[in-house]
Amino acid sequence: MLRRFCVISILLFIFSISTTIQGNESAKQYFPATLGSYWIYEDQDGNELTRRAVEGEEIAGETYYAFNYEPAFEEWEDYQYHVHPTFFKVDDTGIKFQIGNEVKKAYKERITKELEGSIQQGMGIARPDFEPSYEITVEVVSQDYFYFLRTPSTPNEEWDTMRIKPTVKIMMGMGNDEVDAELAGMSMGTTLYFTIMETGMVTGDETVETAAGTFKDCLKIEYRTETVMPSIPGQEDSGPMAGETVSKLWLAPNVGIVKFHQEYETPLLSDFNNPPTITEVKTLELKKYEIKTDTAGAE
Repeated sequence: MLRRFCVISILLFIFSISTTIQGNESAKQYFPATLGSYWIYEDQDGNELTRRAVEGEEIAGETYYAFNYEPAFEEWEDYQYHVHPTFFKVDDTGIKFQIGNEVKKAYKERITKELEGSIQQGMGIARPDFEPSYEITVEVVSQDYFYFLRTPSTPNEEWDTMRIKPTVKIMMGMGNDEVDAELAGMSMGTTLYFTIMETGMVTGDETVETAAGTFKDCLKIEYRTETVMPSIPGQEDSGPMAGETVSKLWLAPNVGIVKFHQEYETPLLSDFNNPPTITEVKTLELKKYEIKTDTAGAE
C-alpha cells in the first residue's frame, strides 16, 4: 500500500510540473518572433489580419521584439491589446507587451464616442428640438506594459496584467435662447473616476482545431477585468458601472496565438443614461502561418 501511495504521489508531482511554465525559454516557445515569420487570422466577420515579425528595437536599454499588422488600424477603438502588440520583451518573469500609449488611445476613443452617443440620445428623448451643447474630456492613465504571460506560472494562479485609470469630465452647456434667462450661459459639469483592473490565469491546456490545422497542448489563458468606481456614501449604487470583459487565448507551442475569444459588455459605462447592456463577441482564429527558423531569420 505504501509503495502504491508513493507511485501515485510521484505521478501527481510529475503532472503538476508538466503544466508549469518555467523561465524565458519556455515562454518564447509560446510566442515566437523569428524575423520573417507571419500569421494570418480571420475574425468573426470574415476579415483577415496579418501579423509579421519585424526588426525589434532597444527601448530604455532593453531589447524588444516587434510585429507589424495589415491592414493598419483605422479606428483605435478596434485595438485589442491582447493580440496586437507592436513591441514586446521576454525575460525571466514572463512576456510583457509595451502598449501603454496604444491602450490610452483606444480607451479614450471608445469612451468619448460612447458618451457622445449616449448624451445625444438622452437629450433627443428629453427635448427632440434641442441641440445639446457639451464638452467631453477623457484622460487615461495606463501602465506602460500588459503582462501577457507570467513565468513561472501554474494553472489557476492569477497575476495582474494591466491597470487603466480613465478620468471623464463632462460639461453640459445651457446657453440657449429657449432656456430660462436666469440659466442662460450657465453650465453643469460632472467628473467620473474609475479604475479598470485586469488579471490573467492559465487554466490548463487543450487541443484546438483551426483552419490552419489542429494544435495539441495549447496553453489556455483567461483574462478578466474588474472595474472600481467611487460611490457617494449611502448611495453605493449611484454611479455608472463599467461592463466586464472576459478574454481567452490559446497558445500553441512554437506557433503562438492560434485562437482568441472575447466577450465584453457595451456600453462601457453601462448605467449612464440607463442604456441597455449588450454582450458582444470578438474572435480571431489562425488561418495560415509560417514560422521561420533562427537561421532563416538571420539570412
